[in-house]
Amino acid sequence: MNRKEFLATTFAAGLGLAFVPSLVNCSSSKIVSQQLFEPLKLSAGNLAKVVGNVSRYTNKGGTVGIFETKDGFVVIDSQFPDSIQPVLDGISGKGKPVLYLCNTHHHGDHTSGNIAFKDPNTKIIAHKRVPELQRLAAEKSNKLAEQRYASILFEDRYKIDLGNQKITGYHFGNGHTFGDVMYHFENDNVVHMGDLMFTNMIPVYRTADGSDSRNWIKILEKAQATFDNDTVFIFGHGNKPEFTTGNKSNLKEMANFLEASNEFVYGNMLAGISTEKILEKHQFIPGFENRKTPERFAGFLDELRKTLS
Repeated sequence: MNRKEFLATTFAAGLGLAFVPSLVNCSSSKIVSQQLFEPLKLSAGNLAKVVGNVSRYTNKGGTVGIFETKDGFVVIDSQFPDSIQPVLDGISGKGKPVLYLCNTHHHGDHTSGNIAFKDPNTKIIAHKRVPELQRLAAEKSNKLAEQRYASILFEDRYKIDLGNQKITGYHFGNGHTFGDVMYHFENDNVVHMGDLMFTNMIPVYRTADGSDSRNWIKILEKAQATFDNDTVFIFGHGNKPEFTTGNKSNLKEMANFLEASNEFVYGNMLAGISTEKILEKHQFIPGFENRKTPERFAGFLDELRKTLS
């Protein structure tokens, strides 16, 4: 969205017209021929195929990515022990191990379930900052004994080669946290974005964890440049399960939202307008009523002030 489009969208919002992003479940045209497996049978949660043998699972916490191969499974993120258990039970029912568990970042709704993965042979992968941040968060919540940490750590890029599926983890810098990683299932052309993507919601934004709206925009732009137009994306959070997958247009909308948020908050800072005064007139960033999340809005504005000051 350029400046002209942003102003037009803001004007439309003032007339009561909400801008809602186009959220699409689409199929990649670059699928390598492979054996397709029957879906997991789960006792709870919402499971849906994305492309090929890549699925997404929602229950409580961040969206989980699941990939099945003839030798086992790769799981992206772990939610909480109770909410990930239906997935582990379903995997157990197929008689295959979890080969890799990949964490997108350290937040508890993505790593608390790590401890439910009991097989010591499961390799846990994350950015090198994740164990430290996970431990610090666990100390604050008195849950140190309930953690399992990644043991395979990387800085910028990590590749898993499973034969007819290659998975590459990319760290393009800190946007949501210091340890953000997106994972690309190359043959099926699916990217799990973790919490670099929230749809129809105000994102969780904590500067102490590494949130940086300006750099976040750059990361989303780099993702759009790195992956092609057929890529299907899995998002960390959406206000409905069906909005946890989409395409490049959703990444662009998220970047536009962050840019508009920066302009809105910085403009109010220059005018000496406090968060409390903003809240008297606004419940969302102008032009983005689809992201009305009242319980998060004040905190989001306050944290953005720290980034922009």
